[in-house]
Amino acid sequence: MIRINLLPHREQKRQARQRQFVSLSIGLAIMGLALVALGWVILGAQIESQEGRNALLKSEIAKLDEQIKEIDKLREQTQALLSRKQVVETLQSNRTEAVHVLDQMVRQLPDGIYLKSLKQVGAKITLVGYAQSSARVSTLMRNLDTSPWLRNPGAR
Repeated sequence: MIRINLLPHREQKRQARQRQFVSLSIGLAIMGLALVALGWVILGAQIESQEGRNALLKSEIAKLDEQIKEIDKLREQTQALLSRKQVVETLQSNRTEAVHVLDQMVRQLPDGIYLKSLKQVGAKITLVGYAQSSARVSTLMRNLDTSPWLRNPGAR
């Protein structure tokens, strides 16, 4: 019987497999590191791109805030102009009112009544004067009631 010693051959195959395993492990580790580095670079680029977009949005928001402030100022100016216009229109419409009131007073005032003062506060006109009789005051009140410019006469 011939005896063959296969131990050195097995030892060589085991060492070859171990070298293959080590080289494959190193290769996979290098490839893994490369993938991690590639992912790191890609994520960094995406983060930088997003930060750029965020900065652009912030600058545009600041511009819009300035425009909103300008619009608010314009609205305030418009409101001030409209209120001035309203005051002018009110003055313009009330401009002839005093002339009409005085004209009506002259037309409606009967003989025997003498006015001492005529005072207007808002829409209310107060007459102070003297009358020869109560009948003349009654006539004045009836005349004022029929006037188109004067209404609701009442004695105090």
